[in-house]
Amino acid sequence: MQRTIEQLIGQVPARVMLLFRDLDEDLEIAYDADRPVVAASTIKLLVLARLYRAFAREQLDPRARVRIASDQVVPGSGVLRWLAEPPPMTLRDLAVLMTIVSDNVAANALIDVLGFAAMEELVVELGLTGTALRRPFWGRAAYPGEPENLVTARDLATLLAALELGHIVPEGHWLDDLRMLLRAQQFRDIIPARLPEAVIVGNKTGTLLGSVHDAALLWAPFGRAVLVLLTSGVTDFEATRRALADLAKEVVDHWQQARQRGNSTRGGR
Repeated sequence: MQRTIEQLIGQVPARVMLLFRDLDEDLEIAYDADRPVVAASTIKLLVLARLYRAFAREQLDPRARVRIASDQVVPGSGVLRWLAEPPPMTLRDLAVLMTIVSDNVAANALIDVLGFAAMEELVVELGLTGTALRRPFWGRAAYPGEPENLVTARDLATLLAALELGHIVPEGHWLDDLRMLLRAQQFRDIIPARLPEAVIVGNKTGTLLGSVHDAALLWAPFGRAVLVLLTSGVTDFEATRRALADLAKEVVDHWQQARQRGNSTRGGR
């Protein structure tokens, strides 16, 4: 399987970092998974996780409203930057926009509420050695000498796994709500693109000059897993997305086959 994955990676017109992990069985596929890359919007998963922990612990009121100041409006993905006068938004509404349409203004407003130190505490707690949230979202990569946000495929997989397993937000209303936001993601042209309908995907993408990323939780009839695909050196964005979608399908097909073989072996004992 590793050879097949490496062959498909070779067809992607970019450098690829991959981490797949079955959350209930001993199956992991990794390729260059510890290489730090520019995070783009995938690091919004860290903000989302820290926010929902604060909701679950009643440290923040999800109904509390935040007013968007004119100097908080930045370019890039989302809708708030297009509004003449953004209305006061609840913290949960900001989370919805940050996750589903990757709104940069919403993400920055939440970072202002939480503080960079709160995100760093979670990074340290989870042992995310290649992850750093060093700046707000500017709608562009950092210029030379500016701080940059970084992630690795392994770290994003660890973060998503910790969420799904209830290690950050306990099982209950707020974890269910977080899962729902990930499943409502509107950018679905990478990991979810070629997967069968039976595999439910909750994902967060990220795109900047030279980078196309996707990080996802997968819920299938045969199990649950995380899959992270990161890239660098992208020159053809559409070709890269198509190749990554093919790669995701191959990984999930292998996962299903491995699960079926395991069930058959256990059933024969």
